Amino acid sequence: MSFLRHPRSLFTHMVALLVGAMLVAKFASWTASLDDKAATVRRTHIEETLLRIAATSRVMDTLPREHRSDTLAAIRARETRYSVDDAPSIPPDYRLTDPQAMAVRDRLIDILDLPPSAVQFKMWNRAENAEPSWFHNPWAAIEPVEMGMKFSVRLDDGQWLNAVNRRMVQPTVWSSTSTWTLLTSILMVAAATFYISRRLSRPLRDLADSADRLGRGEAVPALETERGPEEVRRAANAFNAMAARIRRFVDDRTRILAAISHDLRTPITNLRLRVELLDEGETKSRMLETLDELRSTVEATLSFTREELGEEAVRADLSTLVESVCDDFADTGHPVHFSAADRLPLICRTSSLRRAIRNLIENALAYGGTARVSIRSDGAGAEIIVADDGPGIPEPDMERVFEPFVRLEASRNRRTGGVGLGLSIARSVVRGHGGDIRLSNRPDGGLDAIIMIPIVTSPDKEGIILRKAA
Repeated sequence: MSFLRHPRSLFTHMVALLVGAMLVAKFASWTASLDDKAATVRRTHIEETLLRIAATSRVMDTLPREHRSDTLAAIRARETRYSVDDAPSIPPDYRLTDPQAMAVRDRLIDILDLPPSAVQFKMWNRAENAEPSWFHNPWAAIEPVEMGMKFSVRLDDGQWLNAVNRRMVQPTVWSSTSTWTLLTSILMVAAATFYISRRLSRPLRDLADSADRLGRGEAVPALETERGPEEVRRAANAFNAMAARIRRFVDDRTRILAAISHDLRTPITNLRLRVELLDEGETKSRMLETLDELRSTVEATLSFTREELGEEAVRADLSTLVESVCDDFADTGHPVHFSAADRLPLICRTSSLRRAIRNLIENALAYGGTARVSIRSDGAGAEIIVADDGPGIPEPDMERVFEPFVRLEASRNRRTGGVGLGLSIARSVVRGHGGDIRLSNRPDGGLDAIIMIPIVTSPDKEGIILRKAA
């Protein structure tokens, strides 16, 4: 999943932030509702008990002493025990300190309309043998809690109505209903957050991917401009306009280069004809070599620009393509060896990719005498390794050799080093396929030229559309 593969992405941060905020709010609301429910049950029970005590007190005042015990026995409840005694069951000097207990006693005094000295009250709320306390922690261990109240009410004739109310309350903090409600809410919130975050972050992710591919020299499809917030749409429109301008610039530059190269062919041919009329000698030979070099440069440029402007991407097998290039060299007697590889289907511009591979093999033959070609793949990408036994390249010059017309040897003889376009063209082609080329000197001598190219099996896979190299 995206948020697992990219823990630092905007999508992951949005999901974590929104889900976290929702869960905190839901948990706080759920906790508050549980507390309100418990408080409501407690208040209702206290009020009902007070009304029963008041009603019983009034009944006792209307009865003679000898009938009070029988009446209390008849009206006693499971949770409440009554008795009429000559003294209160709560010591007269007992003083309440808990504000809630004091409020309950004041309520009973109001109901009975008696002076405070005629009413004694005691209250507790505890689990098993815990110290008496009115406060109950709802997150403590879930076990039955005894909620108790003791009353002493003075009757009109001086006797006292004593009553004890005990009620065992089973906390329902983690009831099955509450648990399933919370889990369902979490899943619904997470699903909604995931969907919303994905819709908001996907346009930005597509923009970042397209910008990365454009920077590598790939041609990318236009971004959708009707998705996401207004700011994202504006960014997508700006990117599409920028990409179109870059493509036009590259195409115009390529066409101009092709036109110039084409126009140079005629004067080069005329010059060669005139040089052929000169007398034989060293000057004539050098002039012919210079003209041949110019012609090779023009032909290489024309061939490259023609492929770039006209070739479309097709489905091919990379292993077969590389093997065919190696066979072409082997058929002409060059020491090129290919290590067979499994089939690697991909979408590519076959002529351009063949040219890039051929240029690397020609370099290996020119400077190392032999070329060994192999392929390795990890599923997502492939590496084409062209190894030679030559002297290698100094580390400071590893990148410079990819610049057009750069040759490390001082000689300008095309037979020994070409015209300096081979590596430049090869890298341009490979980057146009979303890959790159790197050079590496081997510890035991020789150079490895490695083409790194992604395995694209569909023109639309991950938005990659191969058309032209940059």
